[in-house]
Amino acid sequence: MFQSPHPSTASDKKALAETASSSATGTRKVLLVGATGFLGAKILRNLAHDANVVVVAMSRKGAPSNDSADVEWVRGDMMDPVSLDRALQGVDVVVSSANSYMKGSLDTDFQGNKNLIEAAARANVGRFVFLSIVSCEAASAVPHFHAKKVAEDLIKASGVPYVFVRAPSFLDQSSDYIAKAVKAGRFPAVGDKTTRWSYVLTDDLASYLAKAATHPGAEINNQTIDVGWRDGPKSQQEIADIISEITKRRLKVRAVPWLVFRLLARPAKLFSELGYDLMQMFLFFKKGVYVSNISKQEHFFGPAPASRDAITRWAKSHQLIS
Repeated sequence: MFQSPHPSTASDKKALAETASSSATGTRKVLLVGATGFLGAKILRNLAHDANVVVVAMSRKGAPSNDSADVEWVRGDMMDPVSLDRALQGVDVVVSSANSYMKGSLDTDFQGNKNLIEAAARANVGRFVFLSIVSCEAASAVPHFHAKKVAEDLIKASGVPYVFVRAPSFLDQSSDYIAKAVKAGRFPAVGDKTTRWSYVLTDDLASYLAKAATHPGAEINNQTIDVGWRDGPKSQQEIADIISEITKRRLKVRAVPWLVFRLLARPAKLFSELGYDLMQMFLFFKKGVYVSNISKQEHFFGPAPASRDAITRWAKSHQLIS
């Protein structure tokens, strides 16, 4: 149903040849960029559990103190092309979940991605799995969303076979403010209680990215795959209602009006790149186009979870239910 065109470029032919070679040896070498991040650590665990994968994790500081014997660590910095060339030696597949967005700068999101893409092309890797964002082509006003679209275009132009896994809003965060609010009987909302957009649980997203890296054959190459929930986008009131039903807690939903974000966006730009980005992101949500089409997700990664299933797992992970 989602067959790629017949291979016509050198990189496509190399991808097929390496797939055949990997099948023969039973292993492929996967480099994970962004391995020490909140999501990256979860991707790393998924890859490390696959006996057919040789996992190489890239970090600017090398192996962490709690590193696993199943993972090879390599020093690399997305702002240093020479280090990227070293890290990519002998690599079959690159998986990148790296970003500098929450660090208050977009250097990695623009120049860093460009450096990594160029290095992957020089190394002639067989597949580039890139974490992107749902509807990023419609979000030029949101800097870190736009950075994803710029990177997608650069990857396509490079000729490296790719898989773009496009994620919607994360249900969970490294510092889970929603879980903290729920414990206090609140649900923090932005804009209004009725506009719907798509969500994903990061445990699931990590699994999808690992599956994209290890998917056999070339059918998945050059695919853009939205991910989300089987029952579609949800409003913040609907999310709060599901959490309330699951946890047996009454939640007060308080939404910061859209007008506040419109008024604050321009002043925020003068003082905080991250603050401005957040304001623009929230205003993008209001458009109602931040919605995943999960047809390819289910084709390549299996059945999508329902919202109640994902939220139940999230609630258990935060001891909101036993």
